[in-house]
Amino acid sequence: MLLIKLITILLLPLLLTACARAEGAIAPTGVAGQAPTTDYSDQIEVSYLPDVEATSLAPIIDYVDGLNLALTGEFEYIKTATTPNCGCLDIANRIAGLLKTATLIGGHYQLASIKVIKDGVAEKSFQVIVHRSDLRKIDKASKQSVIWSKSEIKNQFIVKNIDGEWLLSDIK
Repeated sequence: MLLIKLITILLLPLLLTACARAEGAIAPTGVAGQAPTTDYSDQIEVSYLPDVEATSLAPIIDYVDGLNLALTGEFEYIKTATTPNCGCLDIANRIAGLLKTATLIGGHYQLASIKVIKDGVAEKSFQVIVHRSDLRKIDKASKQSVIWSKSEIKNQFIVKNIDGEWLLSDIK
């Protein structure tokens, strides 16, 4: 029963993200939504999605969703958004290694902003900011618990159109 609750809690952000993406897909470009009533003054202002081919943004969104699933031990989804030799898979490999000796509880990744750096026909690059929440790591052998504080991750994501499909090819 506890396992079902844990899986539900961990998958809820993924499902909500999918709903938000579906809603965002029908929103006109450049139209602001209603301001939230909660105070988010400690967070960076989220800008609109860049005006580029929508399918070129999908690998970035899918990658962040895949990071959330990787925290639960599911690594196949993250691989579907990337090329096989993408440096972006290093974090998934580190999480996989970590899960052999530890349990991760409560963390999640959230896409904060995407800005276009280069908008080519076959390759695009974006400045991406991802927020990671606090994450508790519990060592399986010693039962020691450590909290990794929330962090902001800034990277350049490069996506390439390979045989008509946009894939994340590198992170700098």
